[in-house]
Amino acid sequence: MHLANASYRLGRTLNFDPESEQVIGDEQANRLLRDADRGYRKPFVIPEKV
Repeated sequence: MHLANASYRLGRTLNFDPESEQVIGDEQANRLLRDADRGYRKPFVIPEKV
């Protein structure tokens, strides 16, 4: 789902490498897919103890 969303937002096809879990040759797409860069919007957070 995240890969399709990144492709839609960027307006281009993405070539994904499942071994490295990276988009090949597209740092902008890789930034969109990193968890740390997406983050959660308040109040939607994962509690420390689940």
